[in-house]
Amino acid sequence: MWVELLLSAPITFIIIFVILYLVYYSGKYTAFKHQHTEAELDPYACGEGPDKYPAEYIQMNVQLYRFAMYFTIFDVAAFLLAVSVSSPILVLALYIAVMIAALILLPKG
Repeated sequence: MWVELLLSAPITFIIIFVILYLVYYSGKYTAFKHQHTEAELDPYACGEGPDKYPAEYIQMNVQLYRFAMYFTIFDVAAFLLAVSVSSPILVLALYIAVMIAALILLPKG
């Protein structure tokens, strides 16, 4: 009886959460303390100031964002399709329709 209670999902979650909490805080207090420099506290990454890379020279690559959108759409769709195996066919068709609509509405070019 006690084994079944300890292996139940809520109790197992609480035990794992407590263990991770203890590991996190033990690492937080025993880890090396980093001293920040003046350049690290600048609003630009890695201490590279605006005088080195002005805003008009920074170019954004839109291909990365398009790839991220496709990945998100297919990842969420795969998860929804995986968990909807036992649901009615109408729900499955709705999931597929939403995925196709998202792909159609995603900007091209």
